[in-house]
Amino acid sequence: MEEMNKVTQYKKSGLIWKIFVAAFVVILGFIAYKFLVPKEEKNEFTYVSEPLKKGSLTVSVSATGNIQPVEQVNVGSEVSGTIEKVFVDYNDVVKKGQLLAQIDRTKYESSLKKAQASLASANANLQNMQAGLYKAESIISRDKMLRESTNGALPSKNDWDNDYASYMMAKAQISSAKAQIEQAEQGLISAQYDLQKTNIYSPVDGTILVKSVDAGQTVAASFQTPTLFSIAKDLTKMQLQATIDEADIAKVKKDQNVSFNVDAYPHTEFKTSISQVRVNSAIVDGVVTYLAIMDYDNSKLLLRPGMSADIDIATQTIPNTFLVSKAALLFIPVKPKPKGLFSSKAKEDVKIDPKPHIWILQNNQPKKIYVKILGNNGATSAISSAEIKEGDKVIITQEKHQ
Repeated sequence: MEEMNKVTQYKKSGLIWKIFVAAFVVILGFIAYKFLVPKEEKNEFTYVSEPLKKGSLTVSVSATGNIQPVEQVNVGSEVSGTIEKVFVDYNDVVKKGQLLAQIDRTKYESSLKKAQASLASANANLQNMQAGLYKAESIISRDKMLRESTNGALPSKNDWDNDYASYMMAKAQISSAKAQIEQAEQGLISAQYDLQKTNIYSPVDGTILVKSVDAGQTVAASFQTPTLFSIAKDLTKMQLQATIDEADIAKVKKDQNVSFNVDAYPHTEFKTSISQVRVNSAIVDGVVTYLAIMDYDNSKLLLRPGMSADIDIATQTIPNTFLVSKAALLFIPVKPKPKGLFSSKAKEDVKIDPKPHIWILQNNQPKKIYVKILGNNGATSAISSAEIKEGDKVIITQEKHQ
């Protein structure tokens, strides 16, 4: 009996040990499965897509520029002096021939009187020379008569030579006196011109844009004509002058459509077209640019001279093409890393494909499609490919689950 109890107790102990070992193996396997074996997990990301659509894309060149009047005249002074009076101010509307300002006339009136006196003196000198010529001519006439009556005995050769020399000198003095008169007349004309130029008149009908002088200011016109006023001939006709980068100038042509905005009217888009692309270039800080000119009908007088503008020039229109956002062409799918103890050794392999392509979402998985880029306009691109169709889900980004 006692032996039977020992045997039974031994068998129970062995069973318990087997159960313990089996449980340990199960637990060890669970741990190995849980932590050592990488498992396929649910996708950590959600793909954000947009349906592929067709439409027309206008390719444009962006530029900056300024608004200027079509005709602007700078009015200066040809004479120096002190500004005595100014009769106009900024924004005044003036007529052709209207008096704008007046330079002090004292010096020029004095010069005119001096020129008049010089002319009078030259005329008096001519009369004096004419009297001398008359006397010399009379002496020569008398000598000729005396020579005939005396058969050449009188006057003596010496007297004849002296009288004839006096006659020729008198004739020369007449020519000199006439030249002095002409010189004095030109001096008078110059003095009259200078006096007239002390009055500054408007050469055109227009609006005063710039007034550079005030009464009492000195104007020096010795080496160049100083600008006193700038007049816009017609503010209803404005001109947009755009600076085009040399990289874009080959795309810009006459008659291309243009849209532009100015800061004064941020929600208004102005429309015009290119009227001229100038051949001459400008180099500023090493940057080469060309000037494109656009005329604009400013009948509503919204635009003012000097306003800066952001300009878009439509250089090409691509009709009936697939349109995608630029983000779709830049998208690179990110693959999730496997989890587990060995996940730290896994490296994310991201390769940049230089060929243009997009990713289409098929069966909730991204599929690469190579495309041809037909043109770009800001954030939108025109593409083509035989593997795409309208309605395809084009991936533009992916978002990680929180």
